[in-house]
Amino acid sequence: MNKSESITNLAKALNSFQSKITAVKKDAINPFYKSKYATLDTIWESIRKPLSENGLSVTQTMGILQGTPIMALLETTLYHTSGEWISGTQLVNPIKDDPQSLGSAISYARRYSLSAILGIVADEDDDGNIATKPKAKEESKTAEKPVPPIAETIQRTEPKISTAQTKKIYTLVKEGSIPIGRIKAYIKDTFKKTLTKELTVSEASRLIENIEAGKLDKSALIDEAKRLGAVEIKKGGY
Repeated sequence: MNKSESITNLAKALNSFQSKITAVKKDAINPFYKSKYATLDTIWESIRKPLSENGLSVTQTMGILQGTPIMALLETTLYHTSGEWISGTQLVNPIKDDPQSLGSAISYARRYSLSAILGIVADEDDDGNIATKPKAKEESKTAEKPVPPIAETIQRTEPKISTAQTKKIYTLVKEGSIPIGRIKAYIKDTFKKTLTKELTVSEASRLIENIEAGKLDKSALIDEAKRLGAVEIKKGGY
């Protein structure tokens, strides 16, 4: 907010204005959210006389914010007959680059800036969606897009096995004398992958935990074969 060096008289006048202003009639309906709001015409009809009686007046002017892209700004200034003033700016951001959308955005900004600087309520809910958001039909289409399964999302976003995990697996396999074929078979059966480097961080962690728990060593294989009904287990092999 910008203001004159002193706003003593303006503050007194604004206090008097706010004590006398009646509720602004909400004479329009937002077609998207079904909420009621007061049009710009109705707001001015309600405030024009109370403003004048208290030595107050309002101007709303357009400006440009330089940059990429160039943006439109609305500046609303409240004056007092003493020469004191306060002002504020609001970005005007239409959804499309056409005159109709720009006009809707300016109208929206004027109503809200005017209500804000005077401290009045002219709406039930945000009715500026046509100026600031995509149409409800477009939002509905976006919402209807299929969401990928959780497992697929994790697989696509989770990082691959780390260097530290790769070294850990190599060390465990070497220390436990676990055949490479056994590791490859486990990876294929459990994770549907063929190489260790294809594992994700969580999959590698699971593999390490199972190796450390002895689930891939020779005794575990023999126990598993017996459970599955193997006819004969050759001594010294599997």
